Amino acid sequence: MHTYTDKTMLNQPAHHNTAENHRGGLRQWLAGASRQWQRRRMIAALHAMDDRLLRDIGLHRGNIESVVDGFDDHELRMTPLAPAATANRAVGDVWHKAT
Repeated sequence: MHTYTDKTMLNQPAHHNTAENHRGGLRQWLAGASRQWQRRRMIAALHAMDDRLLRDIGLHRGNIESVVDGFDDHELRMTPLAPAATANRAVGDVWHKAT
């Protein structure tokens, strides 16, 4: 028994609630899973762009993954304006060259 009380003693939990620990673990797991999904989505969107557009934004196809790894949560939630239009235009260019 202590004869005095300081701030560190007052902040100690009286008991450990295992239900709260499991909820916190689940919350962390869901946040991590969401971040990985957003990361894969961003990488796929950047890979869908043509090389000229990637060069315009200062990226090379080989370092997309390392650049995306440096993004924070806000940047990972961003979506490209028109990834499908870029992919369709590239397919259309191939058809024009073939004819």
